[in-house]
Amino acid sequence: MSKQAARERQERARIAREKAAKAAERRKDRMATLAAVAGFIVIVGAALGYLALKGSGAGAVKTSAVVAPALPAPPTGAVPKQIAANIAQESQVIETPITKKLAALRGVPVVVNQWAAWCPNCKAEFPFFQRESQRYDRQVAFVGLDAQDQRGEAVSFLKRFPVNYPSVFDESAAQSSALGGGRGWPTTMFFDRTGAETYVHEGAYPSAELLEADIRRYALGV
Repeated sequence: MSKQAARERQERARIAREKAAKAAERRKDRMATLAAVAGFIVIVGAALGYLALKGSGAGAVKTSAVVAPALPAPPTGAVPKQIAANIAQESQVIETPITKKLAALRGVPVVVNQWAAWCPNCKAEFPFFQRESQRYDRQVAFVGLDAQDQRGEAVSFLKRFPVNYPSVFDESAAQSSALGGGRGWPTTMFFDRTGAETYVHEGAYPSAELLEADIRRYALGV
């Protein structure tokens, strides 16, 4: 074999090796690409599966609006003796001074509602006191303070709108004024179980829920 033929043969062999190497490199690139695609498909599939599981509610964290916790039910034990004695005077107009009445109720929270039979706003909120005094009849004592009113009118009013607590007759409104009221009708005063006055609300409550919120905050301290 001539030298020229040998060189041609070597050149053809070199070219063949280069082609083979390039073909192998292309196959390697294709395999890497396929592997990457397969991995992506697995990740996407897993994500979709998680979302489907979450959407179905299994272990899902719901995104609905936060709902306030339900109020605890009143205790079912015996009614405190102070409240029992107060309830025994339900719907009565009494002459006991408010200071003496509060002293007798020391040990339980107290809500005092200043009202009058001639007061339309008092009449509007009275159903709220009827409801809440029943709801909290084992926890809170309620007392009415019938201020600048006619006794006969007050008695008639309570026959139409009975409540499970008495009302102190305060003809001159001096007793109401001594508690921080007496400037407007109605006015509501709150006392904790130690007898300390915690809040004075002037004006009528527009809803039972707002009254209840103040009972819980200023009388019960919760």
